[in-house]
Amino acid sequence: MKGDSAVEKCEKIIFLDIDGVIQGYGNGQRFKRIASVPELQKELTVKYGIDYEAYNKYDIGAVYYDWNPHAISLLKKMLHATGAKIVISSDWRLEGLQRMKDFFRLYDLHEYVIDATDNIDLEEIRARTKGTRFIEFRAMEILDYVEKHPEIKRFVAIDDMNLSEGLEGHFVRTSHLITDEQCDRCIEILGVVGE
Repeated sequence: MKGDSAVEKCEKIIFLDIDGVIQGYGNGQRFKRIASVPELQKELTVKYGIDYEAYNKYDIGAVYYDWNPHAISLLKKMLHATGAKIVISSDWRLEGLQRMKDFFRLYDLHEYVIDATDNIDLEEIRARTKGTRFIEFRAMEILDYVEKHPEIKRFVAIDDMNLSEGLEGHFVRTSHLITDEQCDRCIEILGVVGE
């Protein structure tokens, strides 16, 4: 929990993984274009007034070249249909929320990114579950977040990792990139605006 006031007002949340959801595996266009990324960083810095040159060139290359346009369009469709906001559950969150907002700025989605889940270590997960059942660490982090934010009425976790244990009815699993059908399922779970 990062204390953002926008979090306190949001009743619908998309817990978003990046790899395997909006960035497919094996694409790697950033590696083919890495020599041009420093110039791209300069251009983006001028265009957005954000110091993209301070970020790792491989990360900027991934966001710019490897985030899938169709997957991004499906994410936008979900957000507009449901009125939900994004909480980053991906390991990408570990280097800071502002970094993620700056990355999503490249797709005009920065205002939807309101927070990130906290990192819970394996020992804490074992202590909480007391060996009764295994819950994937990311599912535990999401459950922890929801527990700390009682204003959340509906949520969906989108991930290529199997989070079904613990997130029954709130989870959509991808395998490479989010599909149209999975997008529709997320909208169904969250409900359209006004529901």
